Amino acid sequence: MKLLITGAGGQLGQTFTQLAAENHEVIALDRNGLDITDEKAVAQKIADESPDFVISAAAYTAVDKAETEKELALAINQDGAKNLALACAQQNIPLIHLSTDYVFNGEKETAYIESDSSDPINYYGESKWRGEEAVRSALREHIILRVSWVFGFYNANFVKTMQRLAREREELKVVADQLGCPTSTENISKVLMQIVDQINQSGFDQYGTYHYCDLPESNWFEFASAIINETRKYETLAVKNILPITTEDFPTPAKRPRNSRMDCSRLKEVFDIDQYSWQVALEKLVKELSEA
Repeated sequence: MKLLITGAGGQLGQTFTQLAAENHEVIALDRNGLDITDEKAVAQKIADESPDFVISAAAYTAVDKAETEKELALAINQDGAKNLALACAQQNIPLIHLSTDYVFNGEKETAYIESDSSDPINYYGESKWRGEEAVRSALREHIILRVSWVFGFYNANFVKTMQRLAREREELKVVADQLGCPTSTENISKVLMQIVDQINQSGFDQYGTYHYCDLPESNWFEFASAIINETRKYETLAVKNILPITTEDFPTPAKRPRNSRMDCSRLKEVFDIDQYSWQVALEKLVKELSEA
C-alpha cells in the first residue's frame, strides 16, 4: 500500500511514519512538505501521489494559544481538514482524520461515546470539531479517530514536561480532578495500521467516527506520578513531593474538560481492536528516553 501522511513532523506523525514504512510505501509530509491550508497545493499533491490512503495527522495543537490564535487554529484544523477531504473525494481515496477528546465539554459522568453531543469548552476543541464536520460533509469514505492525552518519543508532551520539572523542582503540584486516558503515539500508530489494513480489504463500509484511547483511565496527577516513578529507575530526580490539586488551583487560558474518558467499544465491535496499556507504553518510552 501507498500511504500519504500529513503532519509527519508531529509526535504522532513521526511515530506512525516509522511503523508504516516497515511494510508500506509512505509519503511523509510535514508542514514544509505540504501546507494543508493551501487548497490547490493539497489537491495537486494528492492527485500527483495517488496514494491508497491519506492519514491526516497535521493539526494546530497549542490548546492555550488557540484562545488568542483563533484564525490560525481554524485555518489548520477546519480549513486544512476540509482541503484534504475534498482532495480525497476528487481522487476517490479514503481519509483517516485524527481528532480529539476535547470536542466534548467534560460534564458527562461516564465515558463518552461517538454519538454524544459535541460542546467544546475551548477554541482548540471548537476548531477540531469544525474540522470533523468539514470532513463529514466533504467525503463519505472517512474515518475520524478521536484520541486523548497523547504522549510519545518525539516533540513536546506531558511526559517530557513532567521529567523536566522533576529534575528542577523539589515539589510539583498536578491537577487531579480531570479524568481521561493517557494514550501513546506507538499504540495509536498500531491502531491506525489495523484500521488501514481492514479498510483495504474489499467490502468495508463502516466509515464514520471512532474513539481510541489506552487503558486504564487515570487523571493528570496519577499519570505524573507514574512518569516520575518510572523515570526514577534511570536517574536521580530533585522532586520529593507530588501534590494533587484542583483545576481551580491551576488556572489556564483555555478551559479543560473535567471528564475526557472515551468509550472505545465501537472500535472493538467493528475492527476487533483491543485497547493497549499506557502503563506498558510508558515503561518502554521512559527507557527509550533515558537511553537517548
